[in-house]
Amino acid sequence: MRGSPFKTALVLSGGAARALAHLGVIQELERHDLRVDMVIGTSMGAIVGGLYARAGRIEPVLLRIRGFLESDLFLKSVPMILDESQDFGPESLLNRMLWLFRKGAFYTQSLIRPTLVSEEDYTQIINGLIPECNIEDMKIPFAAVATDLLTGDEVVFNKGSLRAAVSASAAIPGILPAVRKPGRLLADGGWVDNIPVVPAVAMGAHFVLAVDAGLSLEGLGPPPVSAIETLFRCNEITRITLNSHRKSAADVLLRPRVHHIRPGDFPAMDQCIESGRQAFMNAVRLIRRKRFKRRCLSLCGLIHPARRCFQMHPFVFY
Repeated sequence: MRGSPFKTALVLSGGAARALAHLGVIQELERHDLRVDMVIGTSMGAIVGGLYARAGRIEPVLLRIRGFLESDLFLKSVPMILDESQDFGPESLLNRMLWLFRKGAFYTQSLIRPTLVSEEDYTQIINGLIPECNIEDMKIPFAAVATDLLTGDEVVFNKGSLRAAVSASAAIPGILPAVRKPGRLLADGGWVDNIPVVPAVAMGAHFVLAVDAGLSLEGLGPPPVSAIETLFRCNEITRITLNSHRKSAADVLLRPRVHHIRPGDFPAMDQCIESGRQAFMNAVRLIRRKRFKRRCLSLCGLIHPARRCFQMHPFVFY
């Protein structure tokens, strides 16, 4: 085990619009010349991480995502579905009525259709955002996490089509269509591992920097007032509890202050990016210190990813 090349992993959580904070973290990583040897992401973290791993630098990723968020394709498809609240003043009663009508149409569709977004529309969204390439050919090793709806397996894509991996990892159950593979039906990885630290260790990471832009207890909002809201709240608490155990295996965990951002508030991109930058800046000394310590231990043969097996949970490489 002595002499194994030291590797740093960047692990990016899901979180819809909140996960745009990952862009700010990566900006600061580049500015401080802290190189990562692999990127592992879930859901929106897979989108940001996949684009970054392909480009090898953050500037073209920012341009691509910003351009996509301003496109007609995105504006017609995504924010209405992800957002459960809108801010309307008393002067915009007509806008509110139109919004409620459209929202009601979505809810009606949810009762009669398998997903709110059709497979054709989802394919257009992915193709408009993610370039086609093989993961093996990307500048930085990459993996995306998905959930198998047939078996409950955590499935990790670390080879093959980037589009296929990202579309599976980001397919929010009931909203975006699951991706069919032989013997598998794959959806958003956040339901099994929103902060995929363990797959990073399995891929050889000695040091794991994780960024959590997902659900948090402080971001739960006001008490639920209906049966369906209560059900959703219980689901959220379960996921938060699960992820609290998963992310504990990270060497450094960043928590950008984005809990107040609504999941569909993609116009808050700049605010999310700044929160990511600040989270990194607040921890940069800790990151350097812990990374240096683990590098020294690795050079002495005292640590190795395989020795962290006590923190492992089952998953499948695809």
